[in-house]
Amino acid sequence: MKIEVCGCCIEEVVRGDLRSTLENLEDDRKKRKTKDGTAVFDLDQKRDIEILDEHIAAMKLVLRYYGET
Repeated sequence: MKIEVCGCCIEEVVRGDLRSTLENLEDDRKKRKTKDGTAVFDLDQKRDIEILDEHIAAMKLVLRYYGET
């Protein structure tokens, strides 16, 4: 059985997944900044927050590409 899905549906799924990932990154950053979270990318808290900031900015850029504001 073959199921065909329109491009707009696929884009909505991708946008939803990206939004969810962005929310998770922002939550990880908030926890890491208050020292409640664990290391995500680096054991050094300051460097970990810097990397999280870079990833958050990248996710926002990709979401803008998909028409999110």
